Amino acid sequence: MSGRMSLNRILHNKKFAIFFSVISAVAIWAAVHSISNEDVKTITTTANLSLNNTYAGNTGMQIYRGDTPKVDITVRGSLFVIHHLTEKDFYVSGDYSEVKGSGDWPVTIRASKSVSTMDFSIVEVKPERAMIFCDFADKKTFAVSADTTNVKIDGKTGYQLGTPTVQAPGIENGTVTIEGPRSVVGKIASVKAVVNKGATISELTTFPATLNAFDEDGKPVKDIELCTFTGLSQDLSVNVVVPVWEKRTIKFNYKYENMPEGFKNYSNFITISPPSIEILGAPEQIDTFADEIAYLGVFDFNHISLDNKNMEIQLDIPQAITVIDGTTEVDVAFKMDGFISKKLEIRLDNQNTTVINRPDGASYSLSTQKISVTLIGDRNSINKIKASDLSAVIDMANEGTAGVREFKAIIKVKGYKDVWVYYGTSESGYTAYLTIS
Repeated sequence: MSGRMSLNRILHNKKFAIFFSVISAVAIWAAVHSISNEDVKTITTTANLSLNNTYAGNTGMQIYRGDTPKVDITVRGSLFVIHHLTEKDFYVSGDYSEVKGSGDWPVTIRASKSVSTMDFSIVEVKPERAMIFCDFADKKTFAVSADTTNVKIDGKTGYQLGTPTVQAPGIENGTVTIEGPRSVVGKIASVKAVVNKGATISELTTFPATLNAFDEDGKPVKDIELCTFTGLSQDLSVNVVVPVWEKRTIKFNYKYENMPEGFKNYSNFITISPPSIEILGAPEQIDTFADEIAYLGVFDFNHISLDNKNMEIQLDIPQAITVIDGTTEVDVAFKMDGFISKKLEIRLDNQNTTVINRPDGASYSLSTQKISVTLIGDRNSINKIKASDLSAVIDMANEGTAGVREFKAIIKVKGYKDVWVYYGTSESGYTAYLTIS
């Protein structure tokens, strides 16, 4: 009861009634003023200009520069309306009627309401015009070289700088693909990875570098920033790996097998051309493969004839090593001037045939067999040799299995040190048969 009496007293209090009336009047006036009174406001937005659905765009042309200008839009309307305006309430476009081809062109900037029914008006757009650069798109792939002019080798090592390689995502097989305005891409003559900060090195070193495009005069291509390098970061950073190479002379060597006694001190019997090569490679690679490269193999007199006295040997060079003069094969020549060949028949029997390495407890019998023997050597010696100068050695190699067995007979030439027996390209002996019991 007392609560209702207090509220009733307040409502009938003249001072309170006057105060409440004043406050209400001010509030109503402010609301009416904000709705009815006009004001001016400027909103800044970013235009996204595009040639899509324009004549120039339909010909394949694109905007490469100036497509995102800042635009100030001045509007007039009630405070209540324009106070809440944002960039989303506007659509900014351009008039591309002046674009006639590749180059820089002016574009008239236009702004309109995103929702046409909104109660405000656009008073001004600044700037009224913007410059854009247009061109047709082009794409080409270029070889990437490394510019290591500021990288030096430590002279104390005796080594030299190897061929650098450029590494980065987007660089494949030493090439990079560049896409951009035709007028810019068309000026690119070379692409180089320029080492940012060089140094003096004594071992393989990786340097940060930056890709640069140059024209045919060796000058940086203008407006290259309008292009994209496929797969690379925007700053065009790459790595340049600079190897350190050793230069070494490799002298070829070889071995003889079954060489007649008379040729052992004959230094000019074989000629190797070239006798040596110079190679480049990482020091550890050269240490690993130098002996293998130098060794031409075994020259077995059992397989040397007048028909193959000249031969070519292909060099097996590891991929990490380079032959400076590009040599890929070696010519081998045996000096056989005055040499001839002759065939003789020998009848193997117990008088001219020796059997070695017979297993214990095994016995054998040798059936008489004829063998046609090819002899090669000095003409004077070959002409004198008779079948009686030949003998055979059969190695049983401890083979004691009963029955007729096949072995190899090695022919010996008695009394002639400048003659050898040729067995063919692969065999080392003539076929002979023993009956083992």
